[in-house]
Amino acid sequence: MGEWAATDYETYREIMDELLRPILAEGLDGETLKNLYESKAVYLENLRVKCFTELNHKKNSHFTWHDYELILQAIRETRHHVRALILTSLRGTLAQRKVS
Repeated sequence: MGEWAATDYETYREIMDELLRPILAEGLDGETLKNLYESKAVYLENLRVKCFTELNHKKNSHFTWHDYELILQAIRETRHHVRALILTSLRGTLAQRKVS
């Protein structure tokens, strides 16, 4: 189990900088982008729970409270990007209705 936890943490460390960035939307339709953000949100929530659990139940966790804060920040950023995506989609839909 320790090896599995270390692998999870190593994977997290490899992508942690990417977690705060928006998903590149170039060439993607809105539905695909929405699905990618939903997947990212699920991953971040699972990661948050894993990190919190390890920090509170293990004496030698690979995760730190700084990692937990970064994960929370990534969740906030992802929510912001999803909100912006929804607003952009709504504006496009309303503009199309206005033209019709």
